[in-house]
Amino acid sequence: MKKVLLAAIVLMSTQAGFSQISKGNWMVGGSAGFSSTKHGTDKYTDFSVSPDAGYFFMDKFAAGLNLDYYVDNPAIYHSSTTLTIAPFIRYYFLPTGQQVNIFANAEYGFGSQKYNTSESVNEFTISAGPAVFLSPSAALEFALYYSSYGGDYYGSGSDRANTIGLKVGFQIHLGGGSHGSKK
Repeated sequence: MKKVLLAAIVLMSTQAGFSQISKGNWMVGGSAGFSSTKHGTDKYTDFSVSPDAGYFFMDKFAAGLNLDYYVDNPAIYHSSTTLTIAPFIRYYFLPTGQQVNIFANAEYGFGSQKYNTSESVNEFTISAGPAVFLSPSAALEFALYYSSYGGDYYGSGSDRANTIGLKVGFQIHLGGGSHGSKK
């Protein structure tokens, strides 16, 4: 037990000198979410799973792709599923090497939603929240997000469904960039 405790203390004390979000690094992970959607007078409860991968092309600034899979009202007979692919950009606001950092994320996705038939959808999402680095290469993330959905499924014109929700995610940061710099 003493060895496990000592290893945990050493791991926690070495975090500050490691640049998880430096140019040249990769991040791979994803999130799971819960949301409440309002579309006209209708309200929906949604669950989502979103694996993603990104590359830091600048310190603190990454771009990549994620795959969003949503299930709307899964406990109700008339549920629907949505699958989109979404390019994203992400920025971390605090210096590299911090145990807790704040990020903002923006993405635009396109795909299809199936209820009785399959129809096209598009979405844009913005999110922000803290990333808590549990080790030099693993972060637990919490984000508040806003999404707006449109496309054939939602009707013509400017008819869109708007969602506010919470996501919990996990990212693994893979090396390749410079380590130890504080910017």
